[in-house]
Amino acid sequence: MRSVVTAALVATLVAVPSNGFPNETESTEVSAARSAPVIVKSLSDYPGRGRAVTETQKAEIRSVLEQLDGNTKFICTGARVVDNPYRMNVAVRMRAKLVCEYAKSLRPDLSYWYQTKLTEHENFNGRVIVVSK
Repeated sequence: MRSVVTAALVATLVAVPSNGFPNETESTEVSAARSAPVIVKSLSDYPGRGRAVTETQKAEIRSVLEQLDGNTKFICTGARVVDNPYRMNVAVRMRAKLVCEYAKSLRPDLSYWYQTKLTEHENFNGRVIVVSK
């Protein structure tokens, strides 16, 4: 009788993983399948006071959209330096909106959001940064 109980306990312990969780390779495969790569791209600078999306920027947007692998969100952020007047905020917001509208015309299946942010870095002033996740 004692050997039957011992055999049953050994069989149970062998059948169930020691920590109750799937082994490491299984959990890595599951998490890799769920997470899409985050893509961040600062678009080329706008010429002068322009607001329209240039051909160079359109090519950059198409390049970002081609890299998507399970991503569902596309965020367009217009950046401006803190010291700029409010009218610059309106301009960079319009730029971000136009970038998102162009991307949406190519991939309407994604969720789009546009916004403005303040920056301390002069080289980002007036630019649009796109993020896909």
